[in-house]
Amino acid sequence: MLITSYDWLYLADIHPYKPVLLNDGNLQEYNTFFGYLDNNTRIYTAPERWRSSNEVRDENAKLSFEMDVFSVGCVIAEIMMDGLPLFDLAKLQQLRRNLYNPLDEL
Repeated sequence: MLITSYDWLYLADIHPYKPVLLNDGNLQEYNTFFGYLDNNTRIYTAPERWRSSNEVRDENAKLSFEMDVFSVGCVIAEIMMDGLPLFDLAKLQQLRRNLYNPLDEL
């Protein structure tokens, strides 16, 4: 993502071959395609992209516009919160399981 001096946000991904679904028990897969987590302090991959090892993986899954909007919203929230990340890996996994609501902390 790129934010210009005119406050335009450009979303671009130079690696179109990233997997759509990620196994939440195998962070090596995440690190390979999305970059190493910096002590799990920031992660803005949409929750619907993560699967537990016991969940069925849909091999025909496709990226959606909503997944990108989630990521953009997280970046905008981080900017508005003076650089504090909205989600770390643990909170994102809790959000995915409906055990966490970010509004409680905001």
